[in-house]
Amino acid sequence: MKVMSRAALAALLIVAMGPFDAVLAANGGSANLIVGGDGEAAACMTDWNAVTTVPGWTVLRGNPSVVCYSIASFSTPNASAQGKAFIADGPYGDSALQQRVDVSAASAAIDTGSTTYTLSGWLGGYGIYSAHTELSVTFLDAYGHPLGSSATVPTVTAADRGNSNAFLARAITNPVPVGTRAISVLLRFVDTGASYNIGYADNVSLTLSTPVPAPTLATPPSTVPAYDHVFVVMMENTTYSQVIGDTADAPFINSLANRGTLLMNSSGTYHPSDENYLAIAGGDNFVQGAIYYPNIHVASPHLGDRLEAIGKTWKAYEQGMGTPCNTNKNYDSYYAPDDAPFINFTNISSNLTRCQAHLVDLSQLNSDLQTAASTPNFAWLAADDYYDGEASGNGSSASLKVQDGWLKQTLQPIFNSPAWTGQRSLLILTWDESADKSNSSGNHIATILVDSQGSVRPGYGSAASYNHFNVGRTIEQALGLASLTANDTYAAPINDAFAPVTPPPSAPTLSTVTATVPQGATIVFDYATTGAKLSATNWVGIYSAGNTPGSQSSITWQYVPTTNGNVAFDTSALAPGNYTAWYLYNDGYSVLNGPVSFRVSP
Repeated sequence: MKVMSRAALAALLIVAMGPFDAVLAANGGSANLIVGGDGEAAACMTDWNAVTTVPGWTVLRGNPSVVCYSIASFSTPNASAQGKAFIADGPYGDSALQQRVDVSAASAAIDTGSTTYTLSGWLGGYGIYSAHTELSVTFLDAYGHPLGSSATVPTVTAADRGNSNAFLARAITNPVPVGTRAISVLLRFVDTGASYNIGYADNVSLTLSTPVPAPTLATPPSTVPAYDHVFVVMMENTTYSQVIGDTADAPFINSLANRGTLLMNSSGTYHPSDENYLAIAGGDNFVQGAIYYPNIHVASPHLGDRLEAIGKTWKAYEQGMGTPCNTNKNYDSYYAPDDAPFINFTNISSNLTRCQAHLVDLSQLNSDLQTAASTPNFAWLAADDYYDGEASGNGSSASLKVQDGWLKQTLQPIFNSPAWTGQRSLLILTWDESADKSNSSGNHIATILVDSQGSVRPGYGSAASYNHFNVGRTIEQALGLASLTANDTYAAPINDAFAPVTPPPSAPTLSTVTATVPQGATIVFDYATTGAKLSATNWVGIYSAGNTPGSQSSITWQYVPTTNGNVAFDTSALAPGNYTAWYLYNDGYSVLNGPVSFRVSP
């Protein structure tokens, strides 16, 4: 628990920082090259437990969020250094964000050796907690290789803050290495596991002493192909580690993971449940805390509105509903009206005709699947509270068997339907939240994508950080829909699920394209195996150079349960030096591939 009320936050302790951007621009330098470094690009959140998208940044780890100053009762003597919002670590522990800044337009000036950069920001944290923020840069050549060592802005410790809630200004100015063509900016929130939203940053800035075209905020690019139909299934209260790899209790679910793409670093946006449904359907959590139907009344647009606006069809199929738009929960059953989120939107709940046209009993699905024309372009499939995993045990062995059986029975008719066999159809299977409501699991859930025409990478595991806003953005891109809020607008689509399919290897492989990474950055390994060596408990481990699996313990490791994919490791706990990665079989020390050498630089 926090040691003091959020409403009783002390005034910020601030060290004045000069207006670097204005000074440099006046002397022929660049403006700020960081996009969204001040958290002002989108609506901020007023709920410490919520996740938002952070526009302009790529999330490498965790679920950082944009927080309103008003929620924290923050006050600063310099309004220009505050604005309305700041960036925080989010509710699920350590997180990291990255931007890659193209400075190739200034290559001639940079290669004279006389160009300098200034990296600055307001860094802070909460009270006595040791959580702190690290802001660093790495310089990259034309091939993306690091040049020299990374540079880090002095951090702000709890002692620096006087154990108070505060931001302090920090900055460094140094020469830009000759040959630099891009600069990678890394913003990390460290040691935040003691609580939630206790590491902060604002007004992050990177400027050069020579002119560089200033980037502008843009929506993340999409490579999601167009689909005729998208089916979404959201199960409940199951942590990733409970279901993925449990081929005894959940063989069908795990077979889907190997048939399509498994998101290995996917999370919900909230605890408890209903806000996660709203995040996909409406692009926001909208409400706070344990609030459920009929006490949720959202007046904002939703996916159904966007579909109808372009003449596409949609339905939500709910197990146990009975008559269309039946909202009378029978307490002898497990039916819950809000297992499909659309009843929470007032333009559905207040319009009986529209509600009855779009919210129907699950039994109608099979008749709608008889032709591609009668199959809606978008379908939300909802099990009742027993079969979705909640009342049957929250991800326990019994719960997994129930979920697995329901999914196999419900999804097979879709796979046999004309919409699937003759048209482009996409299935997204996900869960609302993890079984652990304490946030210690990071709200880690499984998300699986499968499609009908081979556009989704088969047997692929993605280590990218995704949440329900990314799922919503992917649905929009697949069906050609306009976005709903800043959360889905600036969330990255799940592009790597749709990347070109590579031929299967003749033998297991493990590789990385970054043989040297600065400490604190993420290193990504690509892996692939043959069918004979596929196991849900294959794993990749990191060892100090010279150590081998079985003779010494790994420093860190992760399961890689799919045929191929990528796995990401945070290097903040690795001291500068040489390391090796190994690809190992079935929870043991049989080597599938390795060692793959890499170096962590200072």
